[in-house]
Amino acid sequence: MTGLQTLTAATIGGALIFGMTLALLGRLKLALAQRVHLGEGQLRRLLLALNIALIPLVLLSGILLDIYGARLILVAGSAMLAVSLVGLSLRPTYPHAFASILLAGFGASALGTACTVLMPHAFYSAEETSASLNLGYVFIALGALLTPVLADILLAKIELRRTLAVFSLLALTPAFLGVLPSNEYWHIADHPGNLSTFLAEPTGWLAALMLFFYAPLEAAISLWTFTLLAERDQDEREATGLLSGFWAAFIASRLLVALARHMDLLTEGWDTILIIVPPMLAAVLLGNLAGASPHARPRSGLILLGLLLGPVLPTLLGLVFRYVAPAEQGTAYGFAFAAGSLGSVLFAPLIDLRARPPLQTALRLPIFLAVLVMVLALVLGLIMP
Repeated sequence: MTGLQTLTAATIGGALIFGMTLALLGRLKLALAQRVHLGEGQLRRLLLALNIALIPLVLLSGILLDIYGARLILVAGSAMLAVSLVGLSLRPTYPHAFASILLAGFGASALGTACTVLMPHAFYSAEETSASLNLGYVFIALGALLTPVLADILLAKIELRRTLAVFSLLALTPAFLGVLPSNEYWHIADHPGNLSTFLAEPTGWLAALMLFFYAPLEAAISLWTFTLLAERDQDEREATGLLSGFWAAFIASRLLVALARHMDLLTEGWDTILIIVPPMLAAVLLGNLAGASPHARPRSGLILLGLLLGPVLPTLLGLVFRYVAPAEQGTAYGFAFAAGSLGSVLFAPLIDLRARPPLQTALRLPIFLAVLVMVLALVLGLIMP
């Protein structure tokens, strides 16, 4: 493979494995709890600890990337993930599982940071950051969607220990590609980043605040789907199908945005519009769904929500990358993603409380979050040069 092909393959592999990690522990939690003899409370605390640990770990990963380069962080993250999955399969004790899951969190943070920073260089160009990130985030979503299916197949045919071994081998793929002979395509910045320089840039702060409210918005919509169908006496199978449609539309919209920009179908300034208009339309759509007839079926509404919200995150990160120096892109991503993780953790109890019938109550929080995201996007669009 050429140098650019190697970089592209490593970035795609890292994105798929990062998405895999986001879905894997949630899918295997019951089998893992049985192996490690965990009670429901212990398991909940274990996963909560992972979500909380991601906040400083992803920020640390971004700072380290700006100091040591994306290649080293990609390889290290991939290796840590593989080791952590092997560790989970070896000793069925709670302290060992806790340490392995924290290591998995650090590995996932490093891998996600590295492949996100590499996407503009691996795909279109450093000038087309939003289009490149929309394409790259298609692979993250695919990794998250395909992992539960693969995990179910493996668990049905082999036991948990061998299933974790298979996923650990898959997790090593980016590391293998990253250690191939060096080339100029891995080089992003001429000097290490400066944290104080980044913190003085308001764009990064506003983007982080947007993600603080946007991340729980996605989670609220997922829970709202089950609330809606429970209220209307529909079964879990239909809810799962609706959510699958939502995520399919989510992925499709990112791919459409990437291809449209690559084909010059989008005019200059499209990315700023894309972080303002979709949250506004999503708030309107959620309001309409809240006031719809109790007998209505919101299939098209949920698909439309996926189409609207899919490109928001990668487009927002693309805007941030355009207005920070290459040497601070790791820190910018880490700061933004940490803010989103913090928002998810803090809003999780409120989302769970609100995700109950009646539907009008369940939809208040996502409507509120969508409006906040829209307002912050307007401010961000006004201050950008």
